[in-house]
Amino acid sequence: MSEYQYVAFRAVDRALDDKQLEFAAQQSSRSELSRWEMSVEYHYSSFGGDVDGLLRRGFNVYLAYANYGSREIRLRLPSGLPFSKSTLKRFLNCDGISWKKDPKGKAGVLSVCPYHESGSIEDVWEFKDYLDALAKVREQLIDGDLRALYLLWLCAAYDDNEFPEQTIEPPVPHGLDTMPSGSSDLLPFFGLDPLTLKAAADGVPKLAPQTDEEDPIQNWSRSISEARSRVLLRRLLKEDPASLKAELLAEIRESGSAPAWPTTVRGHSLETLLSSANELREKANAVKRKKELARAKREAAKAEKERQARMEKMKESPTTWLAKAEKIVAVRGTENYKAAAEILADLRDAVGGEAGKKLARDCAEKMAKAHPTLSMLKSSLRKRGLLN
Repeated sequence: MSEYQYVAFRAVDRALDDKQLEFAAQQSSRSELSRWEMSVEYHYSSFGGDVDGLLRRGFNVYLAYANYGSREIRLRLPSGLPFSKSTLKRFLNCDGISWKKDPKGKAGVLSVCPYHESGSIEDVWEFKDYLDALAKVREQLIDGDLRALYLLWLCAAYDDNEFPEQTIEPPVPHGLDTMPSGSSDLLPFFGLDPLTLKAAADGVPKLAPQTDEEDPIQNWSRSISEARSRVLLRRLLKEDPASLKAELLAEIRESGSAPAWPTTVRGHSLETLLSSANELREKANAVKRKKELARAKREAAKAEKERQARMEKMKESPTTWLAKAEKIVAVRGTENYKAAAEILADLRDAVGGEAGKKLARDCAEKMAKAHPTLSMLKSSLRKRGLLN
């Protein structure tokens, strides 16, 4: 199998301006580039552009895939990682995940790049879906949702250089069972079953709903002055809304009015989580097979009912159905030959006895004689017992 690599960037917050677009165009002469996305495919080559430079100049997420096992994502966070140092220490505890802060300001890039041997995880191709999931995970992180960081830890911890039985999960965020739609779609990109998140959520408390009095955003909005509100409104209309939102959420968290995301410490190993996910998948597959079997039985019963109704009509006017079968064969085509043979077989059963057999066989022999070169027609008739 030949080497294949795919690299993609996406702007989530706003479209690239002219200067940013010009910089992006300089990074690769082979890219498909717009103000919102940039992608490049490679065979026996690789992307040599400035990934972090592109993320500092308009793009917000980055995804890289190679069919020999290498997979990487990067997220640009304009106001940094919104969690305490002690929390981050527990989640950024393996080689596959890292945070690189800008030399100035709070912004930086969160990277996930576990190691996988070639062929150890399945190939994937739905890159747009993974970019969509990545944008959703980034949105959660900006909002201070610790569940997104746990999901990224899972992706990073599933690494061929790590020992699953020795890799211990960080504190599990409450509400993991109600992860926002779309985020968990990122897991298969790193070879993980989406049910891994469900396995991790087992036994973890749900996220308690907040009242208006407990809502830190509500409390903060009541605390700021009218003059500050007007300033923020002007900035909202003139500046980048997404960056302003990230800035204000960071301000609220730093003020201490936003409580830390609740967690439960279990200390499960990654091996335990993967084993539980496999059990859940087996159960899900069993349920799926049962439903498919029930559906197949219903469809078979419906088809037989329709067949019996058609056979009643055949009894009333056999010659009409003989003519219909001949007409279908004249149109040609394998499916038409099968349909004609089915009509003759049903007609044989509908009329019944020796009379039914003779009627169907005579028509089949007539067809075979009229079309001596149509081997697929003869094959369809023989399979129905209409020709020797």
